[in-house]
Amino acid sequence: MLSLTNPRVEVRGRVCLVTGGARGMGKLWAEAFAADGARLVLWDMDGEALKQTAAEFRARGWPVFTQTVDVAKRSRVYAAAAQVAEEFGTVDILVNNAGIVAAGKFLETKDERLEATINVDLMALMWTTKAFLPGMIERGAGHIINISSAAGFIGVPYMPSYCAAKWGVLGLTEALRLEMKVLGHKGIGFCVFCPSFVDTGMFRGAKPPLLTPMLSPEQAIKRGYEGFRSGAYVIKEPFMVKLTPALQALLPTPIFDTVSDLFNATTSMAAWKGHDG
Repeated sequence: MLSLTNPRVEVRGRVCLVTGGARGMGKLWAEAFAADGARLVLWDMDGEALKQTAAEFRARGWPVFTQTVDVAKRSRVYAAAAQVAEEFGTVDILVNNAGIVAAGKFLETKDERLEATINVDLMALMWTTKAFLPGMIERGAGHIINISSAAGFIGVPYMPSYCAAKWGVLGLTEALRLEMKVLGHKGIGFCVFCPSFVDTGMFRGAKPPLLTPMLSPEQAIKRGYEGFRSGAYVIKEPFMVKLTPALQALLPTPIFDTVSDLFNATTSMAAWKGHDG
């Protein structure tokens, strides 16, 4: 008999690697997993923040292994992955959380910033997946959580490179999910999290569209983590993010554009400033 519900994903005793895990949403992802009994591997570019987070987690009795890694650098990802396998064990759950935002008028945004956004928000997911997916296939089990965005399925003026990367995350995840199924690797699970604006500092100055409240990091991770544990594949938050794809599919483009204007979706990033400093 076909079941319409997914079994709850087990994390106790599993090794969970979180990119961008030293602070912000990455740290919250790590805390959620550790609280449920997972063993942690944290990657981040900020070595000092990693030390502080690791000390905090160990004081709470949580096993953690940290590495300073720039996930946009393919060779560094592969080298760090090999070290994880040798010193801490195989990775069961990969959380591709690390990300940056480049916003502003497209023609005024520096080429280097556009390139960095694609490299960190999309290309890095390919390198981490290539590093850890073979081990999951060998064991016949594993899970990959990719962080996309509401900007992964609707264009947002003033952030085309971010939209491009997050659209790419959705396509990458869907293609891999189907490829694993076609190849018979049924034990590999995928989850893609698509929140709207989250108050992390990355979106400082942005004004969320009407009826789409700015989520606190804690709210976002609580919903994303619970969705993952329940076996969900695509998680969209808050409610209007769930509704938007249907509206876009049903409404003619000029009407959908008008609705977006009325809800201030097209101007939400006009005053973006990003992180202080």
